[in-house]
Amino acid sequence: MTNPPEGMRLCPTRTNGEATIIAHVITETECQKRQREHFHKCPTCIHQNARNGATPASGEPAKVTAS
Repeated sequence: MTNPPEGMRLCPTRTNGEATIIAHVITETECQKRQREHFHKCPTCIHQNARNGATPASGEPAKVTAS
């Protein structure tokens, strides 16, 4: 699945655009939760807050657009 439903994300969505062996469709809220908990796939994900300069409030999803 390359285009998850509205409000959902593929976890992880790799920065180089390559497919992952195992990916999950998750909500933006779950994405933020995984980042806060240092999920092992986050450093390679396009939605990573540190990469995008996003600093969402605790529990709120970051609004990040892919370029």
